[in-house]
Amino acid sequence: MSEDLVKSYWPRMVRAASGYEANPALRDELAQEMAFAVWRGLAQFQGESSVNTYIYRIIHNVAVDHIRRASRQPQTEQQDDLVADHQCPEHLLTHAQQHSQLLAAVQQLPMSLRQVMLLKLEDLSNIEIGETLGLSESNVGVRLNRGKQQLTELMRKGSV
Repeated sequence: MSEDLVKSYWPRMVRAASGYEANPALRDELAQEMAFAVWRGLAQFQGESSVNTYIYRIIHNVAVDHIRRASRQPQTEQQDDLVADHQCPEHLLTHAQQHSQLLAAVQQLPMSLRQVMLLKLEDLSNIEIGETLGLSESNVGVRLNRGKQQLTELMRKGSV
């Protein structure tokens, strides 16, 4: 069962890793760390929350640990990756640029806002986000609002 859950959540782990890590090699490593932590953590699942909330809690705890470790190391040059799609090259390039800009902007948000925004981008409800991060639903709403304002400002300024 845990292998099947890890497989089904793998695309979400990759997206979450993209929100926390710009370097493609480190991003892949982070996604693998997330998968291993989920696989290992499912044995301790006691049904105190939904499986979805429990898995997202693990994913984002691993990401926060990764950010803490990375903040202690010297910065490396960030690389952009292109989003694969089966459309015309111009659309692919535009979509990839927008995706890269959004991820770069999200990565500039403070951790408290970044976590909430990434979970919202994964289409979690405010209640699920609150359960995942240990926040009230109203606090999630406040953080989402602040995050959207800061993302709008970052994207408008083009500082990403």
